Amino acid sequence: MRHFILVVFCWAGLVTHSWADAPSGRVPLAELYVHTSAEYRALCHQAYNTAGNRFRQWAPLLEKREDGRAYLPGSEKPVAIILDLDETVISNSGFQAFMATSGAEYSYQLWDAWVDFQAINKAAGAAVPGAVDFLKAVEELGVTPIFISNRRVGQEEGTIKTMERLGIDVENIEQRLFLKPSHQLLEEQNRARIKKEGLDPGSLSARQLLEGEGEKEARRRMMQDKYDVVAYFGDIYGDFEPFLEMAESSKELYQQRREAAEQHHLNWGSVWFILPNPMYGSWSVENAVPKNGIDSALNDYGFSVYLRGRRAPKK
Repeated sequence: MRHFILVVFCWAGLVTHSWADAPSGRVPLAELYVHTSAEYRALCHQAYNTAGNRFRQWAPLLEKREDGRAYLPGSEKPVAIILDLDETVISNSGFQAFMATSGAEYSYQLWDAWVDFQAINKAAGAAVPGAVDFLKAVEELGVTPIFISNRRVGQEEGTIKTMERLGIDVENIEQRLFLKPSHQLLEEQNRARIKKEGLDPGSLSARQLLEGEGEKEARRRMMQDKYDVVAYFGDIYGDFEPFLEMAESSKELYQQRREAAEQHHLNWGSVWFILPNPMYGSWSVENAVPKNGIDSALNDYGFSVYLRGRRAPKK
């Protein structure tokens, strides 16, 4: 703890904490939206309320057996849902607020400190609106929540403390919480999964394991072996499927992702439930949108040309 406090003081001495003095000069609309707006909270509740209504519809189909878990008729696998953690169950808007107001650059060290701080600070470890009530409701039905997060292996203690303080059931959590392993171990897991499934390493399914957005596919498939997974929750597209960029495509990555999401439009609000996160993610600049391609990504559909024509003097 002493080391953590010293680190925080060191950072405090290096960065500013007034938005007016922040170096970027960018108005932090995304952070303000999440941190302050009624609309953000409404969207979160809408996602979890929609999911709750879905489970109430499914409830008559579920068989709650002697072990207290729900099963689909004729199945020997318990029913489960898979959820991301950050910006899906646990809010990190305080971390993003710090980044926006201080001008600090993201680093693993900084994020590690936040995870530790969040575990001991109630305000910093808030739940995404609607998440806790929804989890309690599905657990009453016997459904097992499984958490697949890209928090790094080694952050289990702080993460579990935060979850427990939020009122999330952490019984047998070691069997239901799967954080991201090191790059080497992740590669080994993916290769082992390819071998287990007998996949051609060059096949689409194998490439999804090795290259898919979110780097979660091996963990998802491991859970699908053990459970009947009926719904997925997340804040980025990679929380739902291992999207693959098509290098040979003439389209930008953001265009490919948008089209992929559209192809699965019937899943949204049905078995895929997405939470709003305009602050960061695979969609953002230098991820899906090239830094030098922002102007072309922001299409005004010819409005600027139209305005020039309106301003032209009439002859």
